[in-house]
Amino acid sequence: MLWPIDVGGVVINLLLLGYAIPAVLALLLSYAVAGRRPVAYTNTIAAGALILALTYVTFEVRRIYHGPIMSSGPTTGAEQYSYSIAWLVFGVVLLAIGVLFNSQRARLASAAVIALTILKAFLIDMSALTGVYRALSFMGLGLVLVAIGWLYQRILFRKQAAATAAPAVPAGE
Repeated sequence: MLWPIDVGGVVINLLLLGYAIPAVLALLLSYAVAGRRPVAYTNTIAAGALILALTYVTFEVRRIYHGPIMSSGPTTGAEQYSYSIAWLVFGVVLLAIGVLFNSQRARLASAAVIALTILKAFLIDMSALTGVYRALSFMGLGLVLVAIGWLYQRILFRKQAAATAAPAVPAGE
């Protein structure tokens, strides 16, 4: 973003090589060393993978708006909202992965990304909106948060309650 470098095509580009592939490799490394290294070590590598993945998503949005030379042109309001939407979708995908694979690490990463998205929405996006657009934006964000809360209540907490309330079988039967 700082230098006028041509990053390449829409999907196959230098961003994939610089951010997405290292994110996947760091995630695989964090799973490979789990149990062999301290927990802080594996969590740090996983956090690095999350940062690389979120950076990749952000730069891909920027590449869509600015073309292969990402340092050119101003950042528009539509681009700012697109960052928020992309981050929110990324957070929901992480949540879905966490639910499907019963991964607490993915669910925590989802919570971190969604919290970052909420902060950005309130501090940056909402400051430029007025009137009806601000109200619609608040309502849209609220609906997504309610849906995430419903998902946690209906799926995750139900699984945990079913696991803890398994009926005990008497010894004589």
